[in-house]
Amino acid sequence: MSLLKVNNLSYAYSGATPFFNDALKDVSFNIEKGEIIGIIGHTGSGKSTLVQHLNGLLKPNSGEILLENENIWDNPKEIRKVRSKVGLVFQYPEYQLFEETVYKDIAFGPKNMGIADDEIDKCVRDICAIIGVKEEHFNKSPFDLSGGEKRRVAIAGVMAMKPEIIIFDEPTSGLDPKGREDIIEIIKNYREATGATVIIISHNMEDMAVIADKLLVLNKGKLEMFDTVEKIFSNRVKLNSIGLDVPIVTRVFDELIKRGVDVEKDIFTVEKAIESLKKVKAGDSNA
Repeated sequence: MSLLKVNNLSYAYSGATPFFNDALKDVSFNIEKGEIIGIIGHTGSGKSTLVQHLNGLLKPNSGEILLENENIWDNPKEIRKVRSKVGLVFQYPEYQLFEETVYKDIAFGPKNMGIADDEIDKCVRDICAIIGVKEEHFNKSPFDLSGGEKRRVAIAGVMAMKPEIIIFDEPTSGLDPKGREDIIEIIKNYREATGATVIIISHNMEDMAVIADKLLVLNKGKLEMFDTVEKIFSNRVKLNSIGLDVPIVTRVFDELIKRGVDVEKDIFTVEKAIESLKKVKAGDSNA
């Protein structure tokens, strides 16, 4: 049984007005427990609208979202329980910090869920150990931290609620390369430690190649493709037709192949590129 099913989901903003926007059109897909799903598409393709449906921030005009085979809107009064199971980390989550200490900010969500203080304390410490928030910062104001540290604290606040599914909307936006690597590593470590299902919106194909198991491609509100990273990035013609591209390292290797260099095809990460080039070098040295 799939953890999350989206069946024929459609949604429009400003219906029956001159500002009508058909944001999602008959979108269907299934997500299994423990998967990391990347969502890609141009600005305005429906990515943020889609994920806001998954935890009940938006209600579909038609179609349904099934969480553990139950329609999340069967009982609208219970929608808050859905939001505790499906956590959403907005773009620039550090702007949503508000408590007077780091510890209180991370503990805010679990406290609101009615969890006992001793369990909250264990949860906060466990999450901070996973994602690298130092205990020496617990009594500091989150506003005294660096930008990267603030983002970690904000993410920890959502993780501390132990959602079954956690959604990230552009988690590496505005970060330098080291900051991007750190956030990707945090997400990978969290999935490995908890087994949670992760959904990530990103414009960065390099990030998607490194972290995602599958990619969901949206185009003008429609689902264009949903498959493994390898199969999506191998379909360059389809991606290019909707204005998307493959990772930079893939384009570099495509160019090397055109120039007659005997390297592997369909390389999507720097790690795999290094392995491939080492094989080429070893082949040359044995010649």
